[in-house]
Amino acid sequence: MRIKVSVVLLLIVINTFFYISCPTLRAATADKLYTVAMITWRGDTPAERGFLDGLQHFGYDIHCIKYPVNQKIKQLDTAITTLKKDKVDLIYVFGTTATKHVLREITDTPVVFNIVTRPVESEIIANWESSGNNATGVSSMVPIIHQLETLKKIISFSTLGIIYNPLEQNSLIQRNITKGLEAQLHFKLFEFNITKDSSVPKILEGIHTIVDAVYLPSDSMVKIRGKDIMSEVNEQKIPSLSAMEDVVVKDAGLIGLVPDYYLLGRLASEKAHHIFLGKKPSLVPTSTLDHFNITVNMNTAQKVGINIPTSILVMADTIVRQ
Repeated sequence: MRIKVSVVLLLIVINTFFYISCPTLRAATADKLYTVAMITWRGDTPAERGFLDGLQHFGYDIHCIKYPVNQKIKQLDTAITTLKKDKVDLIYVFGTTATKHVLREITDTPVVFNIVTRPVESEIIANWESSGNNATGVSSMVPIIHQLETLKKIISFSTLGIIYNPLEQNSLIQRNITKGLEAQLHFKLFEFNITKDSSVPKILEGIHTIVDAVYLPSDSMVKIRGKDIMSEVNEQKIPSLSAMEDVVVKDAGLIGLVPDYYLLGRLASEKAHHIFLGKKPSLVPTSTLDHFNITVNMNTAQKVGINIPTSILVMADTIVRQ
């Protein structure tokens, strides 16, 4: 099968909101052009590339319109208002916050969500087998107990700090799960709350006198302020574990046990495929990956004085070196 890709770029200003017509995917054997709206909460990620590549693989003619809402609820609401008027065949949406907003307002158009850590606990779906609504999707969940057990192989911590935004429901869920592991993994949890207006140096001042290590869950605010956070953490020589790969690769976190965003996108495209074949979203089970990547930053290991065990390095998918 031969696929031709034509690139059309359209930028329209609607109040303070932008939408972008992204590449139209043409397949020689397809008999219908599907229009897909893509709501991206924090810009393009490998998850969106995986989703579009997956749709190409299935041979669909796809015209996609991207709505980059930049983590702003006002822009998200504008996108939703637009989509209520301009019907599309399917809505792809990134993240817990955006997905919950979309599903509150749009109940007829099929929705495929991606990078939602805890879809049941956040009440996006009724259960993993059936959403009970017009959605299905992919969870980026990595069991927190597996992440912390990985960190235990590096440092035997008895006190753990969690750095997160308490205003994000997904982050609160992860905090509660981590808190629930205190007795099983023998540590005491300390919380450090980071919001948009927080002074990172002030919040993390003297954190090395309180905790042996820190955990950074999948959190949009932590992602945005990753460099500031890790600068403080590394300066105080505290080992860190991240649930987000970019925090390790780009912001100098020590180690991460993370999902592969590209593969999550490919898995999300399978959900869209079932919908385009005529299946109701509520009858398409929500899924997660069964393999997670280990990412290690050796520069950070040297800076904070940690020796990464060989057993971790031989399993690592990504190793950041000088």
